[in-house]
Amino acid sequence: MSVDNVTYGDTSTVTGGLLSEIREDQQAGALKGAQLLAKCLREEGVELLFGYPGGANLEIFDVLRQYDIRCIRVEHEQGAVHAAQGYARATGRVGVCLATSGPGATNLVTGIADANSDSTPIVAITGNVPSGLLGKNAFQEVDIVGITQPITKRSYLVDRVRRIPEVVREAFALAGGNRPGPVLIDIPKDIQQHYPRDPEGNYRPPRIPAVIEAPETVVAGLTDTQLQECVRLIAEARRPVIYAGGGIVSAGVETALLALAEKLDCPVTNTLMGIGCFPPDHELALHVLGMHGSKYANTAINEADLVLALGVRFDDRVTGKVSEFIKHGKIIHIDVDRDELNKNKTVTLPICADLAVALEQLVQAVNPGDFAEWRRYLDQLQQSYPFSYSGGTGLRPQFAIETLSDMTAGEAVVSLGVGQHQMWAMQYYRACRTRSFLSSSGFGTMGYGLPAAMGAKMGCPQRQVIDIDGDGSLNMTIHELSTCHRYGIGVKVVVINNQWLGMVRQWQDMIYEGHRAHSALSAPDPAPRAAVYPDFVTIAAGYGVKAERVTETGELVAAFERMLADPDEPYLVDIVVEREENVFPMIPAGATYKDIIMSAEDLARVGKDEQGANI
Repeated sequence: MSVDNVTYGDTSTVTGGLLSEIREDQQAGALKGAQLLAKCLREEGVELLFGYPGGANLEIFDVLRQYDIRCIRVEHEQGAVHAAQGYARATGRVGVCLATSGPGATNLVTGIADANSDSTPIVAITGNVPSGLLGKNAFQEVDIVGITQPITKRSYLVDRVRRIPEVVREAFALAGGNRPGPVLIDIPKDIQQHYPRDPEGNYRPPRIPAVIEAPETVVAGLTDTQLQECVRLIAEARRPVIYAGGGIVSAGVETALLALAEKLDCPVTNTLMGIGCFPPDHELALHVLGMHGSKYANTAINEADLVLALGVRFDDRVTGKVSEFIKHGKIIHIDVDRDELNKNKTVTLPICADLAVALEQLVQAVNPGDFAEWRRYLDQLQQSYPFSYSGGTGLRPQFAIETLSDMTAGEAVVSLGVGQHQMWAMQYYRACRTRSFLSSSGFGTMGYGLPAAMGAKMGCPQRQVIDIDGDGSLNMTIHELSTCHRYGIGVKVVVINNQWLGMVRQWQDMIYEGHRAHSALSAPDPAPRAAVYPDFVTIAAGYGVKAERVTETGELVAAFERMLADPDEPYLVDIVVEREENVFPMIPAGATYKDIIMSAEDLARVGKDEQGANI
């Protein structure tokens, strides 16, 4: 998603508000670089950012208060970037994080890559060593611009104070424009400290980009020819399916998606990134497809004669063996990112378009279809193969998440770590609103859940925000409970605790003959149930956060009631669940929907060679 070329407009043009403020500041004295940065952030509407101070960014931290920008100081820079992601995903606005040079900057890299994978709009700001020391292996120096170029829409090294307004405006426009994504701004310390002066005055007005994205990526709606072809293909279809992804959420077009589906009477399946973009209880909802998606959704899309792929990228976790995916159906793929078209899957009609415009055109142009027979077939599949669980003697993780979904009516903002609990939440938490299911989907970053929930809660303070996490994933960022306590961030943490790196253990059992190498959280083997390790309740108490443990099914509802009672109080519920539970359904990596494993009994009948060795 890198953008190398930017076209600028009239260099004499500048918004009146910022220019007048700068002139006022000139009269009072010049702004140094750090002050100008803070002023420009406020001009972009930034009131909140997440960061960690260090030697190379103290100038910036020192002036934030002058411009009424609140900083949430996290416990680790990775927490800052995930919090910025959570804020962005929950609000639709650009999230901002701030780190120092060297290790502070590199600690942002995982989250920046995550934001790039999931098209999350963030601006990451890093301080760096003074300009004269760049390239000289100075203390805590790193070429963060070079490191992040492959995983950002653009990375900037600010070399002059006068460039700051221009760079900030451009960075925010890029982060939120077309396909959203991360942008990095690196500012050497001397640039932060410098007061610019020249014979003509202290400042030059910032230039406004005429074209933010590279010219070839700027898109509008469907051409007349494209629209006519879409209408023709839809009219000829007898078994259509809409395949909706994160692009629907980013574009904010869930209402148009619903209108299109209802006008066509066409079933809708969604990706993990697309959860919440279509009402889960709607009669046309096929829910999630892919590796751990429903059998009926996977069957529907592969037996469809036409698939409308909207804001998706044909991820391998959805397609399985890509050559067999939608092998006999026609595909219309509409996406704002031209590079995604025909990248992973060759389609019948690739269209680069703004989904907001394209869906409005389609809703107006298409005619209602008669798909009653197709609908009856899919209804029978849903009744025959629902998400289900049975057996076991302990508290079931699926039941815990299903209960939470019922008690919140699917109205909470839910963030997730990565692992088995993530897939169970995908299956059993029925998010009823868009921007309410925050998951590290494309990058699969363990530790994402808690800091992302913090960002979401800061962006949506009136909503209930819950991190559904695994014991292994939570362990990576549990220190951010301190941030929740210090700032009174009312995040709820629900730990699905099975004492394993559960998904790793499941793969080891399937593929590596049960050799559970290093996947137990307690050593050398899981301890007796009474000895839960680590002790999250005690850890939470150490950070000043209320917590309790649940070990019996009958204790669950009361514990959730206590957790949810005060939406502004951080609270942790550690749920000790059935340890050997696996995630089903499951399509083995590189397999097809016909190879789906529905239960442990199915798994026992499948040989190792058939399961495949590619995770």
